[in-house]
Amino acid sequence: MPYAAQDEDLTLQYRQFKRTSDDFRPIPGVSYLPGSVCKMTALDTQVYYDQKTVKLTTTSAAQRLIMGVVAPDWPGFNASIGAPNYVAPGIVGNYARGSTGVKLVIWGFHGGVLVDQSGSGAATITNEIPLVPSRATAGYAQGVAAASQAGPNSTVGIAMLPAAGIGSSITAAALAQASETFTIATPASGDTLNLTIQAPYTETSPGTAQTQTWSLLLTSTTAASPTTAGNAMTAYLNAQASFSQFFIATNSAGVLTVTVNALSAPFLVTGANGQGANALGMQFTIGISGMIANSLTTASTVTGAGGTTFTAQGGTFASGTPGTGYFGVVPAWIDVQ
Repeated sequence: MPYAAQDEDLTLQYRQFKRTSDDFRPIPGVSYLPGSVCKMTALDTQVYYDQKTVKLTTTSAAQRLIMGVVAPDWPGFNASIGAPNYVAPGIVGNYARGSTGVKLVIWGFHGGVLVDQSGSGAATITNEIPLVPSRATAGYAQGVAAASQAGPNSTVGIAMLPAAGIGSSITAAALAQASETFTIATPASGDTLNLTIQAPYTETSPGTAQTQTWSLLLTSTTAASPTTAGNAMTAYLNAQASFSQFFIATNSAGVLTVTVNALSAPFLVTGANGQGANALGMQFTIGISGMIANSLTTASTVTGAGGTTFTAQGGTFASGTPGTGYFGVVPAWIDVQ
């Protein structure tokens, strides 16, 4: 597209992302969520003569006239008044000439393009894989092999992901939540069950995996059987905000199953950029639904000498019931072609 960003002073704000945006007019009653891909409407559905009315992309495989992606910092149609409202008003006349519409990123970095990897036509997304308008859910994008790009004005942009680790490879498949099992046997009062799962990264240690441990001391009541111990551990875990925002625990006769929460909070990923100890690593958030959780490390231990065993099925969620598919956001370089 014929846009260019102005020169920037690199000694200033390091989070002033390289990108160009523009405002477009919406279709009445349509929801324009940040990260959604938009395309130009037909001539007979333009609100005014300026050719700036856009709609969400459809579910068809071949699409053209892609204009950009709804900006991550767009506050919605009610601007900063109250909670963001992303649903366009139902009356066309409300869009007076000169009014603010939908803000689209038309070139440059976008930290959260919505993707649907559970639909037909999706391809595994890795760094530098092109994104095309979704064949599954309207307004969402999918990965596609570079050799199969659809042609002029139909590619959204290029995925910008880590070279390795969490979020570096987003598999295309029907969405299924990952899970891992932990078996409790011969529980004894006074023993402590310790469950450790990989946690979101931190800004202070880019590229260094973090872990979170939850510990429960067994009593004479909770250690009565594997079932009572499992029920106690399940209730304890699900009551911890640091656990429940990412996972859900269930128990069956002492077999504790931890499943990724389908409504998981965003999982922070920071990369070590290899440019020296004082250099800052790039960071982004990603949902851990589906296969994103597969590489999360897990461990279970027992503190005490009562004879309790607490055994993990494997070292990661992929060793339990691997998740497949992905429904969330990815960072990308928007460059409509």
